[in-house]
Amino acid sequence: MNYLKGAVFEGKHKISIQDDLPKPEIQSDEVLIQVKKVGICGSDVGSYETGGPYLPDKIIGHEFSGEIVEIGANVKKLKKGDRITVNPQIVCGECYYCIHHQENMCKLQNYSLGTTENGAMRDFINVRGDRVHKLPDNVSYESGALVEPISIAVNAVQESGIRVGQSAAVIGAGTIGLMVVQVLRVSGANKIFVLEPVESKQKKALELGATKVFGPNAWNKIRRLTDKLGPDHVYDCVGLSTTITTALSLVKKGGCITLIGMHAQTLEINNALLFTTNNLTLKGVYGYTQDVYSTAINLLEQGRINSEVIITSHIKIEELPSMFEKLANPPHDELKVIVDFD
Repeated sequence: MNYLKGAVFEGKHKISIQDDLPKPEIQSDEVLIQVKKVGICGSDVGSYETGGPYLPDKIIGHEFSGEIVEIGANVKKLKKGDRITVNPQIVCGECYYCIHHQENMCKLQNYSLGTTENGAMRDFINVRGDRVHKLPDNVSYESGALVEPISIAVNAVQESGIRVGQSAAVIGAGTIGLMVVQVLRVSGANKIFVLEPVESKQKKALELGATKVFGPNAWNKIRRLTDKLGPDHVYDCVGLSTTITTALSLVKKGGCITLIGMHAQTLEINNALLFTTNNLTLKGVYGYTQDVYSTAINLLEQGRINSEVIITSHIKIEELPSMFEKLANPPHDELKVIVDFD
């Protein structure tokens, strides 16, 4: 038996690095992947802070890329040596939503590699072949590990229904917020405003296509820059009571608020009456589909999304516990931290 090194979630404020994990054995419909790069997601940090909903004793890591080193007997269209990324969602393939190409709403919703099943923060991972996506030659392993958060942004912007020439505001310039800014630019948004408290992230938002960036309490300035009407769309990439309240005050009458950020705690929404009096739409979005995953990869291949610019640190797996502690204690300047396995 070959043993591997990996990172295991053990509960609140506890990530352990273990070097006695068994090397996976693949089933006939699976491939074995040598992991190259793994991104640390905000949901990883959230579970580290709260103790859930990730399952204890599972290997973390759902944003990743790697190389196929072994192929199951029934796997088609893939071969050894393929550079790949993986859609980590685990779906049944049989329910109403799966057969209508809405697998992000599968009855197994929230089943995923790195959360309910062992993930990629280890040397090798076994994955069903139908969840694997090949990387184009001009897309790096770093960018391949970021296809997952790009897909969240692509799905959110598509589902919001924004039209070419409309204006938008993005609340929060973390990884998802910065990806949303870029997808909005690609989608033909006229003006893209960002609300973000951290100066380094403000600068990054401007670099990636934001029209203007303000601190969280300066949302009124955006209204003045949109003929005192407010933007047509607001994308809340934070998901706190305060940010939803800001979105309500900011968005144009008849506009749409798209809620992307997720938190487990109960939300208290001030001025909720504005949903009715201002004829607003609140759109919740979750995850992505296989088609969205392919779109995200195409945008990277075409050079229309700059993913690597948001990478702020490369670390080895041994540094993971201390990095989680840093990420759980803002403010800090980290955006996307990549764990190198190559």
